[in-house]
Amino acid sequence: MLSHKWETQEPTLYDIQHKTIYDLDPAGTVVKLQKFCEAARDAGHRWAWSDTRCIDRLDTVELHISDHSMFIWYHRSALTIVYLSDVPSSSKSGALTNSAWNTRAWSIHDRKESDYDR
Repeated sequence: MLSHKWETQEPTLYDIQHKTIYDLDPAGTVVKLQKFCEAARDAGHRWAWSDTRCIDRLDTVELHISDHSMFIWYHRSALTIVYLSDVPSSSKSGALTNSAWNTRAWSIHDRKESDYDR
């Protein structure tokens, strides 16, 4: 599972549907998806899930249900890979604290799985 902050130019489900991710032009946020898939594969997984690619953002009902299910999905994920676009690899200790990734609802640590079992 890819944990990241959505960027303005994320490929959608329809941009990649029925395509091989490695055949897409490695530009912009497509590179993020390609690197995520490579990391999941290298960790021994055959499948990888990314919300911007697996959730139809044009379907408001699906988007709402998915948004409220994220904590459970991340909690039950076999592997979660975090992509921090605003934290350079050369950052000093503590840089993660200021990342926008921490502002996402399902990244907040005080949520409980039971809050979403409805």
